[in-house]
Amino acid sequence: MKNRILQPKNRQQRLGIEIIQAIKSCFDYNRIYAERTLLFNAEGFTVFTSQFFKNRGTCCKSACLHCPFGYTLKKLGLQFKEVTEDDFPLIQSILEESGQTLDWKAFPLEHIRFIIIKEQVCGFFLKNHIVLKHVVLKTYFQNQGLDKDIIESYFYI
Repeated sequence: MKNRILQPKNRQQRLGIEIIQAIKSCFDYNRIYAERTLLFNAEGFTVFTSQFFKNRGTCCKSACLHCPFGYTLKKLGLQFKEVTEDDFPLIQSILEESGQTLDWKAFPLEHIRFIIIKEQVCGFFLKNHIVLKHVVLKTYFQNQGLDKDIIESYFYI
């Protein structure tokens, strides 16, 4: 039996073939880990990081979790969740992952909020009654254009 080249029949199949080709072209493990373009979530699914999408150069308009082009943010926005004492280990792990040092325990609980995109905690911020004081993002969310001004604009609407 000869190897056949599959011809895509519709847009969805073409996109699938393009994704497979992109994965094959990126499957140099040293480059993947050096550029942090690929990771695996708790369910074992492949998740592309913002660096992967930047390397690709265009937005697919699929509301990807790590979209660096702003589409997901514009389409779904940001959600915020109040922090409880049970969340302290998560705050500490986000802080350690980000490499920042910050005395977050000096802030009252009502001044700390998680930042959520597509039901995923991507970081937290510390605020007072008027303005955000500090924003701490997980590593893989730091290249998505989420800065203090953007987060503030969603929070204080």
